[in-house]
Amino acid sequence: MAFKDLPVFYYHTHFMEFLDFVKGPSAPLLNTSHRAFLNTFDNLEHAQQCLLVRLVNRKYPLIKRTTLRFEELEDIPKLLSDLTELKLICDVPSISQQADLSDDKLQALTSQLLSLMTKPELYALYQQCAKEDSPVLPKSAAKGVFVEHCLRLSDQEILLSEPAQAYVYRQTDDYIDYFLFLYFGHRHGALNQFSMRDLGIMRTREQQAQMQQRFADYDNAYSTYTLQKTLHDIKQMSLNNEKQIKALLDGLPQAHGIQAQEYEDRIRFVLAKALLEYAPKTALSFLFEIQSPKAQEFWCRQAFKLGLKNEVEDKLNQIIDSPLSDHLLQFAEDFLARKYKKKRTSILTDMLRENTRHLLIDETYKGSVERGVIAYYQARGVRAWRTENRLWQNLFGLCFWPELFEIDRWGLATPFDYIPLSLKQNCLLDIASEQVNHRLDKLNSNKDLVLLLTKHCTKYFGQSQGIVAWHNNMLESLLVLAENTPLASIKQHLRIMCGNWALYNDGYPDIMVLENGNLRFEEIKAKGDSLRRNQLIQIQGLKQCGLDVGITTVDWTLDPMQPYAVIDIETTGGRAGTHKITEIGMVKMINGEVVDQWQSLINPERRIPAMITDLTGINNDMVADAPLFVDLADDIERFTENCIFVAHNVNFDYGFIREEFARINRTYRRPKLCTVQQMRQHYKGLKSYSLANLTRHFDIKMERHHRALSDAIAASELLKLVNQARTQTTTNNIKEPANANT
Repeated sequence: MAFKDLPVFYYHTHFMEFLDFVKGPSAPLLNTSHRAFLNTFDNLEHAQQCLLVRLVNRKYPLIKRTTLRFEELEDIPKLLSDLTELKLICDVPSISQQADLSDDKLQALTSQLLSLMTKPELYALYQQCAKEDSPVLPKSAAKGVFVEHCLRLSDQEILLSEPAQAYVYRQTDDYIDYFLFLYFGHRHGALNQFSMRDLGIMRTREQQAQMQQRFADYDNAYSTYTLQKTLHDIKQMSLNNEKQIKALLDGLPQAHGIQAQEYEDRIRFVLAKALLEYAPKTALSFLFEIQSPKAQEFWCRQAFKLGLKNEVEDKLNQIIDSPLSDHLLQFAEDFLARKYKKKRTSILTDMLRENTRHLLIDETYKGSVERGVIAYYQARGVRAWRTENRLWQNLFGLCFWPELFEIDRWGLATPFDYIPLSLKQNCLLDIASEQVNHRLDKLNSNKDLVLLLTKHCTKYFGQSQGIVAWHNNMLESLLVLAENTPLASIKQHLRIMCGNWALYNDGYPDIMVLENGNLRFEEIKAKGDSLRRNQLIQIQGLKQCGLDVGITTVDWTLDPMQPYAVIDIETTGGRAGTHKITEIGMVKMINGEVVDQWQSLINPERRIPAMITDLTGINNDMVADAPLFVDLADDIERFTENCIFVAHNVNFDYGFIREEFARINRTYRRPKLCTVQQMRQHYKGLKSYSLANLTRHFDIKMERHHRALSDAIAASELLKLVNQARTQTTTNNIKEPANANT
């Protein structure tokens, strides 16, 4: 892949673009020290700015001077001196004199410094600082040995050593980290994303970006940032005593706003869970006060284990009367039924047991059970689609595109965003209830919904974001839903999604089925699969809106109605990545009978080697006027749709066809069955399992070996033998039922 060339000062240009957002839309979210830093940066000379940006882009705040070599910058030692004078960087020895550095941060810096030092530097450091009773380490000792012994030195000794003087310390991180948080909305954004955008590696959304501040005010922004950082730091700690954990709880920064409060709740939850080991009753009291569904559920479970059954029962009833979420309500109802009314199974188990359908699917679909169910239905003339979350996300995104992406201040804040702020903050109805209601009120018929989906798909197709997944056939399943579902049901569920996107954006049923004019949704579960709580919520939610939704359980069998596409190809050589197909032959089989066949020569757009012509009889003149693969791709896809892809040495044929589809930017995926592998398994002891030998051994007629259709027909005869053996094996494995006269 060829990348674009970036201009010499690209990193400075990107940094200025980044600061324009900070100084512009995000200006209300800055304090006095932030503005002072920005003023200092603006007053730097261009070369000074460039070097500082180079330093900012380094992974660690400790940087070795000799690694700072940039052709576009002259006299780097002088520039470093200038930045030191302005207190934007400092020499490592002077870190030890900074009073605002905590012991933990100082220790982290010294550990980082030791990890960055070379072995000669560590040797010199150890020689300078080692005590008389310290062990003597030879120069040949491993770097890890030096680091281990140097860690026993004091922070002061390490920072003041001669090797440490080769490093500088970046003092701008507190500012830059907060600015990056304002720009990206989280603490994981990095400036190199601008370069990745310009190189074409990362796709961004300039067209939709509103370049608006993400937070209501400074207190909301800075407390959210601080609490995010605190949560990250706490997760890195060893929480191993009651005093430490209580001190962290008492010292939490104050939360301002809903986003900050969510992070405070998450921190308190982490700390309270850690406290359970040392002070269970105190931990439970902390958990009880946390207003989050996860914490309340955890409190109920832990309090029940500690014997507080009456208190838990009261809490469960309170949750049912006023639940914080549907998820928590499901838990409370289920826990109360099982633990207090002697109910033996959960709602999840009950729903699995009460499924309305049970199917026997061909065992070839193990590992791809949803595709197997769809193929099962299609083979019986029933239309089915793989839907899961994508159908409902696409429906939601297309219906409310203007409300999601075009309302000022609530769309995509920057080009690097995927999800609009209204959904990130789960407040779409709070800020756009009038627009949402107007949108839904205008839908008076299913035809209106079809027109809306078609209009928005046409208008916005291809615009990058994180809700609607664009593809050429996306409208097919959406229009089936829109045309065959009561409009009131769809509108009701869309309103629910608007009210709580965080809960209702995943967990949807696997497939959609249209049978005899009736539309239904099925969650597919193979043996051993469990039903997750978010799936339960969606199933019950869709049912409450009037949709037909159920659970379909699956067992494995040899399905006689399963279609097989038995395929053989001829090629210009043996490697799919460098060679091309010259001929394809396909045979479709159902219930042991050939129901269709297809064959074509293909122009490989390259010369066929003489040795291949000798083998297959296919020469350059024969394929000169043959169609290209791209011209036949639709036929091949249709012929093999919902079929198991069968070939003799299947990975060869499948790999070539998949590669040909990839060359035209299309994905090809089918379940596979290999007649070589299956014949080896069921017909043991033969000298050779080549197609030629097997056809001779089993007296299978061959018109012409190494021609695609002839080989495919021969392989189809092998498939009959394979399925006869598989059927016998399945029959033998069925156990006689136990005597049940009683």
